[in-house]
Amino acid sequence: MENEAYGPRIQKLQERMAAANVEAFFTLAPPSMRYLTGFTGEEGYLLVVQGGVHLILDGRFTTQAQEECPWVDVIEYTGHFTRSVAELLVAGHTHWLGFEKERISFVQAEQMRTAMPSVVMVPTEGMVEGMRMVKDAHELDMMRAAGRCADKAFSAMIRQLKAGMTENEVAALLEYEMRKAGAQGTSFATIVGSGARGALPHGIASSKVIEHGDVVVIDFGVNENGYMSDCTRTVALGEQPADVLETYAWLLDAQQLGLSLIRAGASARSIDTAVRNKLKEHGLAQYFTHGLGHGVGLEIHEAPRLSQGTDAELQAGEVVTCEPGVYLPGRYGMRVEDSVIVTADGFESLTQLSKELVLP
Repeated sequence: MENEAYGPRIQKLQERMAAANVEAFFTLAPPSMRYLTGFTGEEGYLLVVQGGVHLILDGRFTTQAQEECPWVDVIEYTGHFTRSVAELLVAGHTHWLGFEKERISFVQAEQMRTAMPSVVMVPTEGMVEGMRMVKDAHELDMMRAAGRCADKAFSAMIRQLKAGMTENEVAALLEYEMRKAGAQGTSFATIVGSGARGALPHGIASSKVIEHGDVVVIDFGVNENGYMSDCTRTVALGEQPADVLETYAWLLDAQQLGLSLIRAGASARSIDTAVRNKLKEHGLAQYFTHGLGHGVGLEIHEAPRLSQGTDAELQAGEVVTCEPGVYLPGRYGMRVEDSVIVTADGFESLTQLSKELVLP
């Protein structure tokens, strides 16, 4: 994207700064820097004032930044980044500096206060994240591409999955297929939990051998030009007893209910509640131990959350997951997850994979 895409984002941020009574805004979060400028480096410091945008970088990233966002003032610092920030603030007669309180460590905040004793540092919350919740057309295209890439990789992997492989081997195979399909990398450490390990909601792949008859939870995502995908499928290697098939059918019903309630204006908490109540009808609610979903974008976990801890109403253009799970300690786990774009009257799924439990 060219400056025409990033300029409006900077302007909107400057309006939010004015509303928060801060003259300048500072971030060191790579997703925020990428969203506001297009800079894709993994480390740097962004200072936005009403009159300009400054990227403060060390020598590893200056050439990259000049190529990726030539409209931004790129400053190469030596020593410590706080010196360059302080000089810019003094030159602009700036006294009120907003910073992302969730992103800056205590040590970094103290370093900045020491370097800028005349500047009042104002902690802000959601200054950029709030802008990132609703995706624009380009972002949605990137996320659709990420979903297609993930689907292609999973479909290729599942054809090769068999008993006797370790969870690590399955994760490695899936990540290899992601790369073959064009992914820049993974969204997070691939989760493969088989048998009793499937009851660990975030049990990353291990050296456990997958056995015939195991129920296997596979949670994975790709990074497509900085935008993430997130999907979970549960599969079984071999026929399953009636109680497993019944539990999975109830879980699918609950997920379908959650999806059917997603639309602009819907209460995130009410969707989570409806899914929990559906599982409660079958005595499974106590085995669903996390929120129903979360936002996805430049980060794998973003606002909004679909959980009991939020008052958010969904907005068209947000991308959220719907991922109920049932985790029976010592036995097995199940989760089904799709990422969807919220629309005015429903949703658009970014995931097209089958939800059949027993592999053919």
